[in-house]
Amino acid sequence: MQPVNPKWLESGLVLVCERCFKERIPEEAPDVAERLGDFNLRDWLKSELKENGEWGPIRVIATTCMDVCGKGKVTVCLDPKNGEPAQVLVVDPLDERDKLYVTIVDSMGQKTRSQ
Repeated sequence: MQPVNPKWLESGLVLVCERCFKERIPEEAPDVAERLGDFNLRDWLKSELKENGEWGPIRVIATTCMDVCGKGKVTVCLDPKNGEPAQVLVVDPLDERDKLYVTIVDSMGQKTRSQ
């Protein structure tokens, strides 16, 4: 076993439930699935973080079911490494994505690390 020190160890992880996109939303809320199309919240967050220079210290990871479900929504866990407790959110992947992004950067971003 070898210990490692990844970049995100100082900032944090964002866990996005993949099961919500692949199984739950299409089965339980087909209208939402149709509205989402091929949109993927994890991929969008990763792209936004890269574009804004936050990717690396903040990582977005697809995970399986976290047993916190909201019909037509996606479960996301923010686990900052700055002493703040983790928080679990259920979000509308399209309508609330910008607000989620701001929440992530406010709790784990460059500004938070430099304080």
